[in-house]
Order: sequence, then C-alpha cells, then structure tokens
Amino acid sequence: MMLMMLLTNVSIVAGSTPSTMYVFAYSWTPGFCNGQTYPGCTNPLNYWKHNFTIHGLWPQYVTSGYPSTCTAEPFDPNIPIDIGLNYMIERWPDVQYDINSKSYDSFWEHEWTKHGTCSGLSQYDYFTTALSLTNVLTTPEIIHNSIGSNVSTEALRSSITALPSVSLQCHNQMLVGLYTCWQQDNNIPSKLVACPDEVIDEDTCTASYVYIPALN
Repeated sequence: MMLMMLLTNVSIVAGSTPSTMYVFAYSWTPGFCNGQTYPGCTNPLNYWKHNFTIHGLWPQYVTSGYPSTCTAEPFDPNIPIDIGLNYMIERWPDVQYDINSKSYDSFWEHEWTKHGTCSGLSQYDYFTTALSLTNVLTTPEIIHNSIGSNVSTEALRSSITALPSVSLQCHNQMLVGLYTCWQQDNNIPSKLVACPDEVIDEDTCTASYVYIPALN
C-alpha cells in the first residue's frame, strides 16, 4: 500500500538537494526494552506498548551514505515545549531516562545535531514533520494482533508497503524497529519510495518469522 502525505505550514530555511531522500526510523519499544531496566522500560506509557515510536528522521543520499552534522546550530530545548512536551515524550521517547531528568532531551539534541541540521528545516519544523509521519505511517494491525507471539516476516514487511521500502530491525529475531524510505520534496517527506540497497541491507530480520515482544 502506497502511503502519501502532504505536510503544510512549514518554513524552509535552506535549499533542498535533489540527491537526498529521508529514512524514517521507528523503534519498537518493547523490543528495545527487552531485558532492560531503564526508567521508561519499567514505567512505560501505554502508547509505547502498542505503537512504534520515533527513532529519527534522517536525510539519506539516494545513491549511498548520508549527510551528517551539516550546521553548527545548537539544539533549542524550548522547541519540545513549544511543540508539546507530553506529545514529544509519547511519540519520540527516550526510555533510558526518567521523564523528569534534565538529560531527557539529550536524545532529541543528538537527532537534531546529527540529522536535523541536514534537513533544510527549522528545528520546530524538523521535529513536527517527523511527528506528523506517525499519523501517516501507523503501526499495522498485524503487530497489534501479534504482540507476544510470532508473525511472518514477509507478512510484516508487506503490511507496511508493497514497495522494497522497509528494512526491519531485529535482535535475535525479536522486533526492535524498522526503517522506511521517503521521497523528499522541498525538504518534506512526501511519499514512500524504494530504499537504497544499503538501507535494505541493514534489515536484520532474516528468519521467516519475527517475534513481537510485549512490554508489561
């Protein structure tokens, strides 16, 4: 299924490069938290138990490789507050820290510094663009219906898209996340497209079945 989106009301602060696309990276928090005692793993939000959460939105060269740390613009800790801190925590959490920790926004700072500075977007627009994708690329029903059990790897891939535009991420054949690839138009991810070979090659769910862990 081809998923398309149109994001509006964003301010472009730098020119786009035709040779770039986006990788939108999701985390499956129950898989990431497996065997861990991080604060967010032991006291998770209900949303994290049933839905993918954001790992990052990464500019990617269409051929191979990706740009990194393109400007020296520092992360603005007021941006998550302006967007809505509770919404940011729900959709883009850092389970390694308690939500009241002064270090909680270090994950967002890392993603902005390494990837967001190469997006051509303002900080506000970079984060809200990624957040908007969670309402477009939603967690498929096959996952909702298979938490705590195995699911066909190919069925899981095809539930995302029929295109070769998804790279599943597993640890010991346990789902921990996925990558999808998006065409960018004027710095905005506009539709799912086929991933470069190097992104597809990062697929680590190599068995015929994937285990979908639960988070209690």
